[in-house]
Amino acid sequence: MAKDRLPGLPKVRYLHGRPGAHPAHARLAEAVGGEFEFVDFRLRWQDQSRSRLRTVASWLVCAATLPRRREHGVFLVDNLHISPVVMKLLFLRRDQKIVVHLGSHTLYFLQSHAFSYPVARLHRWALRNYDALLCEGDMAAEIAKDLLGDDCPPAYRTFIGPPADKVAGLRSIDPDLERRSILFVGSGPAEFRMHYKGLDLMVQAFALAAKADPALEFHVVGDWGADIVRRCTAGLCDAATARITFHGPSMAVDEWYRASSIYLHAARGDAFPLASIEAMHAGLIPIVSEWTGTREIVRQLDPRLVAPLEPSAIAERILWVAGLDSKEKRELSRRGRELIAPYTAEAADDHYRRTFAIMCSQIGAEAGATGGQPPPNNAATVPGFCDGHGRTGT
Repeated sequence: MAKDRLPGLPKVRYLHGRPGAHPAHARLAEAVGGEFEFVDFRLRWQDQSRSRLRTVASWLVCAATLPRRREHGVFLVDNLHISPVVMKLLFLRRDQKIVVHLGSHTLYFLQSHAFSYPVARLHRWALRNYDALLCEGDMAAEIAKDLLGDDCPPAYRTFIGPPADKVAGLRSIDPDLERRSILFVGSGPAEFRMHYKGLDLMVQAFALAAKADPALEFHVVGDWGADIVRRCTAGLCDAATARITFHGPSMAVDEWYRASSIYLHAARGDAFPLASIEAMHAGLIPIVSEWTGTREIVRQLDPRLVAPLEPSAIAERILWVAGLDSKEKRELSRRGRELIAPYTAEAADDHYRRTFAIMCSQIGAEAGATGGQPPPNNAATVPGFCDGHGRTGT
């Protein structure tokens, strides 16, 4: 369905993947008036096992046949896709812009050479040809700059958070900080999700920590298949395995926050995991990896809570936090809640609109032609703003 422009913004088309848009990303797209469309609206392939020939054909057909493409000033693309770049190079006017919202594992996978050489080269080419990057958190912007150097499009920091009613419930929780209970919330069931969520690392780290502290327990809440569970726990001693419980998906995650003291998220490239934000709102003490996007918040709480991607290093952090006295734990919990307080969905919406308007002004997307004026061209007007050239706001 066509949407009217928001004041101060061009008309926005939001192109997203299958089976649907990420809920947090969809909310941000709505905040800038995005009109939703599947990126593979013709010759569907993304969530199906299709040949390479069909995939390439879909890129070309979708680029050439997107309905009403001349009506939109900006095409906001959820994650890195090829067909919008083809559309830009072959079918768009020069005043029409394509921008990509980067809020997944893709950038880290590029940096860590997880893709084959041809796939990585294609992704770098695509990334370089977007007009701007909207990056969830500093980590995504830093990786993009490392990957492309001077060829990196201007990058703008964004964030996500839970809605206000959810935050109110989380902040009313009194977590059991004396219980030696560690929590992770995240789902598969695909193997690549086990890898980028770092589930295997966390299980190994817990097993090491449990040898030194048998009272520790690890609870995993989320959809993980039996094969993934077997792979993660293979080779562990019976004592460690007995202290790890996979609970499956749950509609009552708040109860797990209430029953835990430590939230563990040792991901390989998870851009800005919402569960880690929720856990800090609930007062849990976070331990994250150096390649988890919310490291920027956790590092402010205590740099020791950010661990390298090594099971032994993660285990050391677990034992350190578990061994703190009650006063120290309560102080970390309190300060964590203080640091995470600005991270709500409503604040993210407002930040996204303002950042989007600044971006449109700076990349020549004709924001002023829509009947409104964008915010001043000043990075400092947007908290956490990054303009792709090393300058950041507060």
